[in-house]
Amino acid sequence: MASADGPLINPIVPELIDKMDPQFVEIYTKYQAPRVRADQVSIEEYRKNTPKYTFPITEGPKPEVGSTRIYKVPVDNPSGEIQVEVFFPSEDAAQAGGLKNSAGLPCHLDYHGGGWVIGTLKSDESWCRQACQILGMVIVNVDYRLAPEYPYPVQIWDSWAALKWVIANASELGIDPSRVSIGGLSAGGHLAAVLSLLARDEPGMPPLKLQLLVVPAVDCRFTPIEGPYDASVDPYESHVSCSDAPCLPLNRMRWFSNLWLGTDPVKRKEYTNEWIASPILAENHANLAPASIHCAEFDVLRSEGEAYHKKLQEAGTTSQIKIYKGVAHPFGHWDGELEKGKEYVRDTFDVLKKVHAP
Repeated sequence: MASADGPLINPIVPELIDKMDPQFVEIYTKYQAPRVRADQVSIEEYRKNTPKYTFPITEGPKPEVGSTRIYKVPVDNPSGEIQVEVFFPSEDAAQAGGLKNSAGLPCHLDYHGGGWVIGTLKSDESWCRQACQILGMVIVNVDYRLAPEYPYPVQIWDSWAALKWVIANASELGIDPSRVSIGGLSAGGHLAAVLSLLARDEPGMPPLKLQLLVVPAVDCRFTPIEGPYDASVDPYESHVSCSDAPCLPLNRMRWFSNLWLGTDPVKRKEYTNEWIASPILAENHANLAPASIHCAEFDVLRSEGEAYHKKLQEAGTTSQIKIYKGVAHPFGHWDGELEKGKEYVRDTFDVLKKVHAP
């Protein structure tokens, strides 16, 4: 089987293809199935030839915004600095969005995905620009440091530093510090879940308005260093049923986890049983920011998202979840062509507008 771009290196497995959204199958087969994935080469090879192993995506528009600015944010675990790109809406968009009040505009921090190993400020640029200009709010795109050069838990503390920096610099950024939300996709969803817990317990931190968790990883205990998922001890149905799903099969999930958490079995068990790696293990999920969780039906992480939704609800935290039928892990990035991707963008904008209404 082949596409217009050549033979299919990573086709959708036969047992899934007829169950999936036909438009998703068409786009995946055209753009991604003919290419070698990052996890099918070494991290050194990937770093040398990143474009070769980066999937072309049919992302949505990147509208002009009022202005953008790159800030350097100091971090100390370990000491260094990271970049954040701040998108400011045009004055017309800020007025049309209706979210501005006397204290300023609301703000949303976005943490990109990429398995804690890959991803840049460009990863979510389309969504960030659209959110900024359509909603008329400030969007902060966070470029945390990546594994394996900076292994677990550096990404967590970098992301936490960015959130605290935004709150501390609210006046300079023109934002209302009482109307800040956070979110991310995949590894970014993990970071947002952890930060929601940290923010709740931080003295003086204004309550967050929302945790937007998109195809999140919230329980890292069961990704094997080698071999298949062990269905006898793994509580997550999708780990097994979607281990061969397109875009994020088990082999890709393992590649990310091994680079982020390492392959020493003793340290791996220690790390993954910490709640900052597996936020579903936190002692208390009460009084957290309301959650909006968005999962893909054919995603190895779907069951984790469903379990986290249930955990939040049981603790009394407001949580809503939507499962997008027929699609796989990165569907939200495909809003340039994929109807389910466009639906996802509309859904996320609707919830942001609702929670940030003055």
